[in-house]
Amino acid sequence: MKVAMMIAVALAAFAPAADLKLGEPVPDVALGKDRLAALTKEGKVVAVYFWSCDCPYGPPNYPNIKAATDKFADNAKVKIYVVSSSGEPADKGESWAKDSALKGTFVFDEGKAIAKHFAPRKVNATFVIDAKGNLAYRGGIATDKTNLLIDAINAVLEGKTLPASDQKFEGCGIKS
Repeated sequence: MKVAMMIAVALAAFAPAADLKLGEPVPDVALGKDRLAALTKEGKVVAVYFWSCDCPYGPPNYPNIKAATDKFADNAKVKIYVVSSSGEPADKGESWAKDSALKGTFVFDEGKAIAKHFAPRKVNATFVIDAKGNLAYRGGIATDKTNLLIDAINAVLEGKTLPASDQKFEGCGIKS
């Protein structure tokens, strides 16, 4: 019985986060060369932003992701991942990340494992996981008035109220 329980717990830890709820643990997933569980075990706040250069809603948000990666580039408690899962070629995304001097970690999600794990509905979907491994924010990256990613990370770091999480934002659909 104990072995069966241990297997069930281990499998749950690696299950996709498709039904993930705010305030609940995010199962482990590889984020390029890193693992989410290892990052949060180190006490890091982790942000995952789904990006595409081929979606017309992606380019207008370049300044928002750039501002967030610039702001937290030297903060050892924060790690931002820009994930390309939308079908553009890897070299196109990698070229954009290099040309824009992106300070976050760019990950080309070739097999869409990260997209399947988080189940974003569209490009510009943003997830912030607190240092305990719980989903703190899920929604768009910005509004016309504020950078929600920066606000969410700051709120987690400072223990303040987070911006409202929702899935009502502009972006192209992502098929996982």
